[in-house]
Amino acid sequence: MGSANIKLSLTSGDWVTTKADGLLIPVFEETGKDGKKKLAMTPQLRALEKALQGELTRVAEEEKFKGSKGRTLLFRKSPGDKIKARRVVLVGMGDSDKLSVADLEKHLLRALAHVTRLDKPHAVVVALPAGEGKNISTEQAIITITDVLHQGIYRSGETKSKGPDVKSLEIYLPKTPSAEDKKSLQVAGVIARARSFAKDLVNKPSNLKTTDTMTVAARGIGKSGKVKATVVADKAWIEKTMPCFYEVARGSVATDPPKWITLTYKPKGAIKKKLALVGKSVMFETGGYQVKTGNFMNTMKGDMTGGAVVLATMQAIAELAPPNVQVTAYLAATPNKIDSHAMLPDAIVNTTCGKKVEIRHTDAEGRLTLIDAVAMAAREKPDEIVTMATLTGSASNAVGLCIALMGNNCQLEARVQNAAETLGDPIQPLKVIEDDYDNIKSKLDGADIINTSQRKNRGAQSAAAFVMSGAPEGVPMAHMDIAGADMTSDEKATGIGAKTLIRFVLDTAQLPGGAAKAKAVATKKAKKRKKR
Repeated sequence: MGSANIKLSLTSGDWVTTKADGLLIPVFEETGKDGKKKLAMTPQLRALEKALQGELTRVAEEEKFKGSKGRTLLFRKSPGDKIKARRVVLVGMGDSDKLSVADLEKHLLRALAHVTRLDKPHAVVVALPAGEGKNISTEQAIITITDVLHQGIYRSGETKSKGPDVKSLEIYLPKTPSAEDKKSLQVAGVIARARSFAKDLVNKPSNLKTTDTMTVAARGIGKSGKVKATVVADKAWIEKTMPCFYEVARGSVATDPPKWITLTYKPKGAIKKKLALVGKSVMFETGGYQVKTGNFMNTMKGDMTGGAVVLATMQAIAELAPPNVQVTAYLAATPNKIDSHAMLPDAIVNTTCGKKVEIRHTDAEGRLTLIDAVAMAAREKPDEIVTMATLTGSASNAVGLCIALMGNNCQLEARVQNAAETLGDPIQPLKVIEDDYDNIKSKLDGADIINTSQRKNRGAQSAAAFVMSGAPEGVPMAHMDIAGADMTSDEKATGIGAKTLIRFVLDTAQLPGGAAKAKAVATKKAKKRKKR
């Protein structure tokens, strides 16, 4: 919550004279002539060494600090030191040739704690990694550093303490900032704030979060004037038009009725591509009559993370106003609760797309809302549909803390994967095959498909097949199952996927900053996957 008003700036010059509460400097290890690893000393580090009265080398040797991955070395300003920063933190990044965006994020986030623990750490300065052009562009570094600071000081809306009072972030570049660098910083701020916005929605306690939470957020984005937000709360319309979605909502119609939420962004000028973003928005998931047991119901306030990420993406789009691409978001918002009208196992229900679904398990509810949402999105004739959902435990088992990426179009999947990898979101592709569609065929003569897998394996892929069944054949779709990565081990929202989805839209719009490269990389990856 406290991360939205940070002043962001770029500069170049001398680390020694920078005034800050904390100066974070990524450093690398290198192999010496004797074959042993040592700290790589750049000209700027040598200037810093002199300003610290020789303490940098002495302490590094004493602590056996060589710039290896994840190691940090802290210096507090002492009498006689010529540095202006209260604290200087060297952050080990390992071999410069192997540095990834994910590594940069992880190690900087850990090192930032040395600064945020200070009393009133108002100003933070982070230097770009020396030689960042080898694997990480200046744009990637700027976006990552900005996002790290927002993550490091983030506190939920219900926090009992305000957290670190950081007011400014300055990023030191090795050269005078260009117009493109300044554009990257603008994008960085938008992405970081959007991720925090998604986390705010997910972290909201279950007793305070309803379908109205999503409608208020959507209408708030609509007030920008760049995005049109529409909310349908007519229960009769939803029951008739989106019967599968309504089936999930039956158990809460009296207390928290369903909402069908759409947000549309139309750019000025020609529209070259229409994108549909569909986010799972199950406000709380009890499992229905086949209720979740033990601790499995804990953190189910986060079952609307897909919808939160899609809303965050639309917030970013409203700020950045990308050209050429029309983007429409679709959210079927409802809890899955229990009352005398709640859905029952063995029911057969209609869908927006015309298929009849056998409800085999009431805890497989997300795909029921999504199949209708996808069908509604398809009615608008989008060029591509991307879905985001905390959908299956199987995805978590398959890819751990990564986004499980699936789809029916190799080039689209490759573009999504490239967007994730560009900004450091962990992602792993899973292939959906014909057998996965066979796996969801109902054995009943009154139904077409079933909302669970017929077999125990390939649960994530069969769920993806179910969701993609909502669109007519031939519509390119990518599906991201984020069930394994939406929460940290201490049950806090991660905002996973926000960077990916925003970057994907910007690349699709071909904004400056790597769109042509992204397209080339995506095409190359698609060809490789096809060969497999």
